[in-house]
Amino acid sequence: MTKKGYTALVSMILLVVMLVTGCGSAIQQAKTGDTVKVHYTGRLQDDTVFDTSVGSEPLEFTLGQGQVIPGFEQAVIGMQVGESKTVTIPADQAYGPRRDDMILEVSRDELPEDLEPTVGMYLQMNQGDGGIMIVTITEVSETTIKIDANHPLAGQDLTFDIELIDIVESQSSKTDLGLTSVPLEQALSNGKPTLAEFGSSTCVPCKQMKPILEQLAVEYQGRLNVVIVEVYEQRALTQQYGIMAIPTQIVFDSNGNEITRHVGLWPREEIVEQLKKMGVD
Repeated sequence: MTKKGYTALVSMILLVVMLVTGCGSAIQQAKTGDTVKVHYTGRLQDDTVFDTSVGSEPLEFTLGQGQVIPGFEQAVIGMQVGESKTVTIPADQAYGPRRDDMILEVSRDELPEDLEPTVGMYLQMNQGDGGIMIVTITEVSETTIKIDANHPLAGQDLTFDIELIDIVESQSSKTDLGLTSVPLEQALSNGKPTLAEFGSSTCVPCKQMKPILEQLAVEYQGRLNVVIVEVYEQRALTQQYGIMAIPTQIVFDSNGNEITRHVGLWPREEIVEQLKKMGVD
């Protein structure tokens, strides 16, 4: 083979390789404004897992909307679909430093009469500026309770294993009704009964409730809206419904009227019984 023929053959091989591998084409990377799906596992510095999406649906959120902690969002920006990484996020880019001045002692007389406080219960405090604050009860006595307004993970550096599953359309643009797929207001106006839970992804009983809600969403698909409201993200809505502790589940009829509410872990069989009373089988 002549040198000219050899050069032509090499050039042809390179062209074929470029066409097969997609070399030279733009690779989509997650950027601000994209709605992404990720699987993650969060660990403390002692390697204790405090949260994970593995084994359930991936976390879906929109970059640049402040829906997750800043360090997590920055870690996802620039990732490609299928890419995995492990990052350690310092406390100031996670849930901030732990502050002693956010630990308070208050009289039990300031609590609603029908609320029996227990250690570990989450309460909502209304602030002077109209905002809300979620606090944790850390001590209970006959006359007072001690509350901690720090986030449960405040002051801790967090390590996350992150895998970018997909870059998708915004969840709010979808019309299918299921767990967390539509805003509460939209669910209440579609002519079906609604089971809404106000909670947080860091709340232990909220995590215990999630598989129950997911199962109900599948079992009652087309007959019942099952919606999770993240209290840290939906503060105005949380205040509107007077949520004082999490998780709080509210059952609405098909006209959007509240029928009953429950605080804490609600057994599936009790929820099913409530739905039967409403004629939802």
